[in-house]
Amino acid sequence: MLKVERQQAIVQYLKQHHAASVSELSRHFFISETSIRRDLGILERSGFLRKTYGGAILLEGGNEVISLDARQQTEREAKEQIARKAAACIENGDVIFLDSSSTALAMAPHLKRFSRLSVITNGIRVACELAQTPEIKVYCLGGLIASHTYSANGALTLRALRDMRADKLFLSPKAVEDGIYCASEEEAAVRRAMMDRSGKTFVLCSANKLGRFAAFQLCSLGEAHAFICDTLPAREWAARLEEAGVLLL
Repeated sequence: MLKVERQQAIVQYLKQHHAASVSELSRHFFISETSIRRDLGILERSGFLRKTYGGAILLEGGNEVISLDARQQTEREAKEQIARKAAACIENGDVIFLDSSSTALAMAPHLKRFSRLSVITNGIRVACELAQTPEIKVYCLGGLIASHTYSANGALTLRALRDMRADKLFLSPKAVEDGIYCASEEEAAVRRAMMDRSGKTFVLCSANKLGRFAAFQLCSLGEAHAFICDTLPAREWAARLEEAGVLLL
């Protein structure tokens, strides 16, 4: 079992049992207590659990996103459908913002057919994937790199964005309810800056993110130009987006 898979399994175990000791997890996953403690430290920094004396407890409403590696392994078909739809919204010569999400990374192969395309991103892996295509100008934003998400955030990132402008922004949120939510304050700040510097915002959203909250609100529903979903959402959500003046693609 890969490390990221084990961390996902620990999350699922805590969802079932709410709390667990290090020794209990060590026996369950057949690995050393040292490895378990290391995994719990990573999960705590990701905001999903809180370490206790000798174990950990689940944080209700905590992040389900463990790392970019883990996210790439989940909902692949949904992300591929969203990526294809998103690419259809792009034209030759566009300047676009891409966030650091796994869905933005899934878009990368679909962008290589465009000419005179410029991409600005805070996603390190997104930039590396697109940099293999000479026809695309890739601008990778600097800043403090988060090791588990391979994203640049912080004051340097925000400062760089002040001098940039894009036709379109493609972002994938953590959750959508009365507004659009991000998992961390840093993610929300960078995406907000991108929104303020782009003409239109496209929200890349799998159906299971609708009707959920996360810690940091990015914007209201009506500030988005369009939602790009893998499947048609429930009628209630289609009506809410229409009422907010948002296109559903």
